[in-house]
Amino acid sequence: MQQTEILSIAERLIPVYNTGDFELLLSKLTDGEPPSLKILVKMELKRLMSPCYRSIDLRGRVKGECREYELDGILHWFDDVAFNTYHKNVRKFNGYTEGVFDALSNTRNSFKVMNQKGKPQGADLTNTSINFFAEPIVMGYDLKRKENRLKLSTQIAILLANDQHVHGVTVDVSPSGGKFKVPSAFDYKLGEIITVQFSELARSSNIPGISNSICYRIVGIDESIENDAINFLRVIKIDDAVLIDDIMTHCLQNDAQRARHDNQDKVIRARSRGYEHNHLKHTCNLPIFFSGNELKLVLMTENNQNIWQYWNDERNQLTLANLFSPERMAQLTQPGIRGSNSVLYSFKHQHNGKDLFFSMMIPEANRELRQLFWHIGARKESWKVFRVSVFELSAEERDLFSVDSAESQELTKDLTHFAMLQEISDVCSGKDYLLSEKPRLNSSELNQFRHKRNCTHVPVSLYFDAQNRRKEPRYQFRSPLFLTAGDQQASGTTLDISKHGLYVALSSAIDLKAGDLCTINFNELQLYDKSLPLNCVPYKVIRISPGGKRVQLVIDNNVQTLKTMTFFGSLIEHNQNKLIAKQETLPSHDMLENLHNILLDKMISTPLFIEKKGANLKPKVIGVNYPLPPYLTLFAKMGQNNRFSLETIYKGRTTTLLAAPMKRIEGAQPQAQELYISAIKFGTRLQTLEVKLCSEFESTKERIDFIKKSQNMGEFHSLRICSTPVFDPITALLRKDLEELSSISMHQARSLEKEICTVVGYSELIDVTEEVLIRLELTQ
Repeated sequence: MQQTEILSIAERLIPVYNTGDFELLLSKLTDGEPPSLKILVKMELKRLMSPCYRSIDLRGRVKGECREYELDGILHWFDDVAFNTYHKNVRKFNGYTEGVFDALSNTRNSFKVMNQKGKPQGADLTNTSINFFAEPIVMGYDLKRKENRLKLSTQIAILLANDQHVHGVTVDVSPSGGKFKVPSAFDYKLGEIITVQFSELARSSNIPGISNSICYRIVGIDESIENDAINFLRVIKIDDAVLIDDIMTHCLQNDAQRARHDNQDKVIRARSRGYEHNHLKHTCNLPIFFSGNELKLVLMTENNQNIWQYWNDERNQLTLANLFSPERMAQLTQPGIRGSNSVLYSFKHQHNGKDLFFSMMIPEANRELRQLFWHIGARKESWKVFRVSVFELSAEERDLFSVDSAESQELTKDLTHFAMLQEISDVCSGKDYLLSEKPRLNSSELNQFRHKRNCTHVPVSLYFDAQNRRKEPRYQFRSPLFLTAGDQQASGTTLDISKHGLYVALSSAIDLKAGDLCTINFNELQLYDKSLPLNCVPYKVIRISPGGKRVQLVIDNNVQTLKTMTFFGSLIEHNQNKLIAKQETLPSHDMLENLHNILLDKMISTPLFIEKKGANLKPKVIGVNYPLPPYLTLFAKMGQNNRFSLETIYKGRTTTLLAAPMKRIEGAQPQAQELYISAIKFGTRLQTLEVKLCSEFESTKERIDFIKKSQNMGEFHSLRICSTPVFDPITALLRKDLEELSSISMHQARSLEKEICTVVGYSELIDVTEEVLIRLELTQ
């Protein structure tokens, strides 16, 4: 009889040891085996269940930091894994026995066990020439911290509501709450009231009342990503005990310690805000704000202008407001619902030289009508799929705008909702929408999804950074002119001018579209310089109003118009005291801060910041919010030393995902790739993680099989990763933060500025799993 068989039978009999059923179950399990097996099993069980009085010291024997614990009167040195194993096995063996000792001597992270399995004892992130590990930084750090916290690591004794005693360790404490590290072997419940005693400090200090207990309520239970043996409890204090204040005073006994404590959050805050500003400046999503059903405000960034431009028609008139009809807004902003989201399909159809927009939200149509929309729209170059996520602004968020300047208050007046418009698919995935059979419906059924031609209102567009975006100043200036376009003519007058541009009001409507060429006869200005051909200046149409009477133009820049541009430059320069400059609408710093807070509180994508190491690009920082979305949890579990491992995404794909989209070309547009992630699991433990680009599948069938296998054996996720170069990572708000930080620590401010300036690329991970499953009809 082999030892493994004896141990297997003994393991199964542990729960019934010392009960009346033991002999009966032992006989059944050893039926047909030699009589000696019974004796050997009994001997092994007697050994395992014997009380143990030996102290265990795991320092230097396990991969992990060990702390001293006094358990049942015996001192031990355990790491987190062993500490959790102790509690699990004490319940299993009904006390501290030889069986518990065996389990603690063979934890999965002990060097002895790891060597037996052929695993390396340690892990060094610098082993390879390029590693793809990213440091997680919590976005919105300063929003969540209402008071400074003291980083304190000391043992505590916790009494749960069910009278179970738990040993834990503090991570940080504040006057009103804290965060505790506890073994995962116990069952913790949200809202549960626990009693905490600072046992280690009680032994080592003479703080008044240190042996007293404090009551806390559990408001959050976070799993440790790297170590499943521990959980983190986020708690708030529910009694008025002043003990925590005394503990913090004791730990901050001198001025240097107090200053370090007061400044630690300011330094962390400044660093996290540096990355937050860059995320909001470079996000590919389009933030929009509503007052009831009316679209009032749009926040522009370096990379979301393609979404903005998509909703401009042939006149370059913005029709985005028509996307949010009153009926659609009623679905997205139902009373009592703080947040909602939906997938939205759209395409443009050209008819008689006019752009007609069609859009359909998933709840607005049955399956047949949706498939008809797919079959007609997905064949067009203008095919797009968006996700719109709408959130109701809380009373506190609306109150933020009341302290802004009068000009800013006018822009943010009566805002009620905030939404994020994300592009999640385009014509590159169009073939997926044609896999289902086309329904036998008349295409005219889609007319109900056609937008109106003109908008009742146009939202104000603000750039995230408070910087002037105009290439040159514009000045109010009135002068008569005559516009000719083909066989159309109209008289008019200038409203404003610049060296290269012109905004005119016409006396009669004219049929033009963006990009058309026309000529302008400046019949009055011609009198100033008869040698110039001001009677036939070529211009290109930039935008025309819905009524066809207001036209924005730019001069056709060539050798022939060089003297004309010089004339306008001189005209402006010599009349500076008479001309009134038209100011661009710029948000105040306070207004940007308030918009910044709202956006960060409702993050729906994951920012990733790329740095350049030598000649190579690699991930540097990943922005996160807890709890992590499921796909990020996978990368966190694969990581080490509090770093997320992105090896499965980038290894072998650096040209496609980093070098090509982040090539420093002025005016570069974000490039998107679709990733498919397969997480094969055994129970709750991650076995393998495989990532493939959509383009790496040889056929649609192979891609569908990949998804089905992932769903059956674990998890499937699909991400859309948008990447773009970063030219200027320092924003106006960041400069303000750096100035504040320099008053505390010039060294820290310089280090932070240098760190932020190493960011050369930006990527954004958007979860598109639901949309991929819908279009391939694989929803379960």
